[in-house]
Amino acid sequence: MDIILTLTYTALAIAAFKLLKIPITKWSVTTTALGGAFLLAWIYTSMAFFHPFTPSARMYYITTPISSQVRGKVVEVYVTSDKSLKKGDPLFKIDPAPYQDKVNQLKAELTLARKRVEESAALQKVEAGSLYELEQYQANVASLEAQLKKAEFDLESTTVLAPADGHVTQNRVRKGITAGIVRVSALMTFVHDEDPVFIAAFRPNGIQNIKVGAEAEVMFTAIPGKTFKAKVVKLWNEIAEGNVFAQGTRMISVTKRLPPGRIPVQIELIDDVSPYYLPKGSEGGVCVYSKHLTGLGDLRLILLHMYSWMNIFSFDEPGGE
Repeated sequence: MDIILTLTYTALAIAAFKLLKIPITKWSVTTTALGGAFLLAWIYTSMAFFHPFTPSARMYYITTPISSQVRGKVVEVYVTSDKSLKKGDPLFKIDPAPYQDKVNQLKAELTLARKRVEESAALQKVEAGSLYELEQYQANVASLEAQLKKAEFDLESTTVLAPADGHVTQNRVRKGITAGIVRVSALMTFVHDEDPVFIAAFRPNGIQNIKVGAEAEVMFTAIPGKTFKAKVVKLWNEIAEGNVFAQGTRMISVTKRLPPGRIPVQIELIDDVSPYYLPKGSEGGVCVYSKHLTGLGDLRLILLHMYSWMNIFSFDEPGGE
């Protein structure tokens, strides 16, 4: 954006020399150059502080990796990518036969164990049985009931269900593959049916002029030449660079240069962007306006529109990312 500002001033200076017929001397050129440098420095610094802009903004959304709780061969796949789903809808099914056999076996053993408890209790009443044997039979029943509960859970888990309303993207499940409890990677990626959260990452120097409820302007790389009205809804109280968690045995070193980090600011769009194709995860830029030097806020808006038009000239090149 500083390039746009410099080019604009240069164009205005050339136009002034031509239209006003100012003599081109070393003094006029030097004065124009130095005056322009100081003026642009003041404008750029003031805008960065009072009306901060960041090109680092993105729409974030929640996904859930889908894997299987039990191991077995996939026998049915019920969904396709991007199909709308409700919570509890089946996604895919693992062969339930071995798990059903386990349930049937435990039910038979449990029936026999309960019968043994009844018989032992009857003998105990007439003092013809051992209390120790009765307690063993009762413990065996409790153990079999716990095993049956686990087996029924495993049987139920052979059908993997949608965890919420949403849809599946990047479906890697096919009939015949073996799904297991070793979750090296997810079999499906489930996208929740929730509005994405738009987060802009601002440098710390201008954060004091960003307030909840402040007016903002958003541009998207995918929509050149357009800006959208928005507002600030939240300033996050944590940044990732300061995150500390238990790892290793050494203390945190503060002698090396630490990254400054950017402060996440949550933005809510006011203008409707539904007429445009804007996939979740799209990037953009955000400018937040304060009540100070409002004239510079108007200039920032003009520059933001110009900056947005530059997205037209962003092309993929051979060998690029």
